[in-house]
Amino acid sequence: MSKRKKKQKLNFRVLMGASLSTMVLSLTVFAFNWSTYTGLNHLENIEIKGAFIIPADEYKESLAPVLGMSMYDINTRNMSLLLESHPFVHAARVSKSFPNKIIVEIMERHPVALLNMDPLLYIDREGVVLPELGNVGEEIIPIMSGFNTARELYPIGHQTVSQKVSESIALIDYIIKHFPHMYDNLSEVTLNSNDEFVLILANYPTKVILGNERMEEKIQILNSFEQSLPEERGLYNFSSLDLRYNRQVIVKVRV
Repeated sequence: MSKRKKKQKLNFRVLMGASLSTMVLSLTVFAFNWSTYTGLNHLENIEIKGAFIIPADEYKESLAPVLGMSMYDINTRNMSLLLESHPFVHAARVSKSFPNKIIVEIMERHPVALLNMDPLLYIDREGVVLPELGNVGEEIIPIMSGFNTARELYPIGHQTVSQKVSESIALIDYIIKHFPHMYDNLSEVTLNSNDEFVLILANYPTKVILGNERMEEKIQILNSFEQSLPEERGLYNFSSLDLRYNRQVIVKVRV
């Protein structure tokens, strides 16, 4: 093939490639303009996933202002930040599903203790303070009593600034992670007159005096003591257990 024919063939390929690119771009612009004109790309539906404590409709209501907007004008990051400002939302991810749908995936905060004050407040595993909302009241969780009830110590949607409550939540979190059966039997966490931590077990109940140091070690000792009991006996056979002494459990048998 001569150089001239090769050059003509090359020019033809370049021309065809440019024509196809122009055609695709034109179709894309046309489709965008057409969907904008007809409203096909305007947000019509918001789907909420992961809402268990707070009703999904409440989350949808906070996002209502974006309904009817063009999908191309919606800022999903701003929507996520708005949802995460809710005290019960730990994290939120918002994604677009064209032509006219938004999918919201929510990770809610779950309370692990109820702070006995007026009004009631809840605390999650990170020490974040949660108001009494949604279906929280249906969950059976330990009560925290005997702590300072000054309102300024418990900013809604933020971590508590009460040192004793933070220590108590850290203890509860440790129990949940390592001895979930113990958490299921935990009715109350309180402070005695010496500011020492005391656990009240749900069965009968039984009082467990921990003191105010080496908490994790004492929970391990309590678990080992429970495991060492005969099968027909349990912690409920004791009215109190005192773990304030070095690697000892002083018990008071229930009469």
